[in-house]
Amino acid sequence: MAGWLYRRLFPRFRPRAELRPTTRSAAGATLRIRWLGTAGHVLESANTTLLIDPFLTRPSLAALLGRLAPDEAAIRARLPARVDAVLCGHSHFDHLLDAPFIARTTGAKLVGSASTCNFGRAEGVPEAQLVEVPPSGRTLTIGDATIRFVPSLHGRLVSGRVPFPGDVAAPPTLPARAWSYRMGGAFGILVDLGRVRVYHNGSADLVDAELTGTRADVLLVGLALRKRTRDYLSRLCGSLAPRLIVPTHHDAFFAPLDGGLHLLRGIDLDGFVSEARTHAAAATIVTPDYDEALASGSDVRAAAFVS
Repeated sequence: MAGWLYRRLFPRFRPRAELRPTTRSAAGATLRIRWLGTAGHVLESANTTLLIDPFLTRPSLAALLGRLAPDEAAIRARLPARVDAVLCGHSHFDHLLDAPFIARTTGAKLVGSASTCNFGRAEGVPEAQLVEVPPSGRTLTIGDATIRFVPSLHGRLVSGRVPFPGDVAAPPTLPARAWSYRMGGAFGILVDLGRVRVYHNGSADLVDAELTGTRADVLLVGLALRKRTRDYLSRLCGSLAPRLIVPTHHDAFFAPLDGGLHLLRGIDLDGFVSEARTHAAAATIVTPDYDEALASGSDVRAAAFVS
């Protein structure tokens, strides 16, 4: 898509300074969170590196009409030196496309639904690296992280439908088309690192009962389609009581990361910040740009980007 048209459809976004605390030293930090765009994040503790929903290929809107394949150069440009596990909250292409390639090339575990694992098999990921999550969820340990996949829901389109629903029951032929990446169930992902608990909600809906008794210090909250879910943010914050809130999945993901952060249409990030302040008054809210490392110690409200 021509650059001028992309900029017209998806406005450029530069985070406001007051939502961007910075520090020159990350001394004492027990966790670093780096945003990879879309719903993708790198979580790094002293001993463990996890990727959640990494999606770095970012094909153009025109390319989505064809078959999709991982862009090895784009992936390797931002891939950590070490990856212990790749966690996938659901199996749409903007969450899963690159994950099997990353697992195969790094030796990391690929954790997700049966659909996610079937894409892993199609990519040639060994069975020993595949960790299937049933619809009821699953808890596992990777390094110093205890990870819980929490049954959840996917945000809905104008018609009230979930895009590309259903499961992938067998390894598909790759490269596959965008609509072949069926949702395969949706999960929130709770990562407990001892001193800090992070909850990743990659799609804008939830199952309230599944979060009963669950608390998270950090909420990575997906914004795409959030306005179509009743009381979305108040329900999440009411259950989890987060002390640090970081938006995700609010950017247009149809161009390379190097082109800068452009917002999906209808996101209303200012409205999100206002809501977050209403429903989690004591929480810190930060809005990252691509590739920035957010360093946090046990008091996540003091988290800051390492400059």
